[in-house]
Amino acid sequence: MRKRFIAYPKYNFNIFKIVAYIILAIIGFIITVKVLFKSYIDTNNEEMVNKMLAVSSNNLIGNVSLFDIANMRLSKPETLLSMSFGKVSSIDYKKEEKKEEKVSKTEKKEPLIYIYNTHQTEEYNAGNLKEYNITPTVYMAANILKKKLSNLGIESIVEDENIVDVLRKNNWKYSESYNASWMWLERAHEKYPSVKYFIDLHRDSSSGKVTINDEPYAKMMFVIGMNHEGYEKNESLMLELNTYLNENYQGLMRDVFYGKRSRYNQHFNENTMLIEVGGPKNNIEEVQNSVSALGDALAHVIGGI
Repeated sequence: MRKRFIAYPKYNFNIFKIVAYIILAIIGFIITVKVLFKSYIDTNNEEMVNKMLAVSSNNLIGNVSLFDIANMRLSKPETLLSMSFGKVSSIDYKKEEKKEEKVSKTEKKEPLIYIYNTHQTEEYNAGNLKEYNITPTVYMAANILKKKLSNLGIESIVEDENIVDVLRKNNWKYSESYNASWMWLERAHEKYPSVKYFIDLHRDSSSGKVTINDEPYAKMMFVIGMNHEGYEKNESLMLELNTYLNENYQGLMRDVFYGKRSRYNQHFNENTMLIEVGGPKNNIEEVQNSVSALGDALAHVIGGI
């Protein structure tokens, strides 16, 4: 009697494909989890993820705490996520937008100071911030000043329009940046009638620092344009601030610079001033301390503290 041949069912090739995909998915998941744990990022927190994406894309914009940036330099990457961002250009992975909390107009103070950067792209020494892909600029310093003033009860506005876009749009060269900042001044004056003081924050071409109470500070200098009538009023205000800083932060200030043939847009308003904070070799911690001192001076001289 012949042995009956028993035919075993063939395995479907699709099953192997499915199994392979599952294995690959598991491997990918494990690798992802390891990387995320290594970076201490909580992917369940949408706000944290967005902030990390914003920082990694070098879009550090907004209401930055005075001590946050220094802490980033000293601590682990997750400290980036604890920063006080007032307005961050982030990448939202969800289409839904969060509803902004309505703030009563009676609770909000009117701005007193307008802060801008004629040379907005001036950079500082990145130092240890390089690993976070962050390049400190005078624009960042302007936002730190805003935060300092806010803590002292003085509201301010920081110009956030890109100066490069303005120059390109008007076919202006970099040397014509003051044309662009003049437009900003006019617009700010019209939009914020409560603003009485206008501060142009720059970075010097030379670097210098001083240690005050065991803390590093970047050297600062007021610049006065003399090529316009009534410059003495601008001078009076800046010299008063300079005196306060010299008395309370010994060694912080360079000698005041007078531009005999320049105006620096200070003819716009008698309370328009220009100050240079640090140089290309100064790091953001030094700049932060100096800007904090400047905020202190402003609060005492024009804020009535």
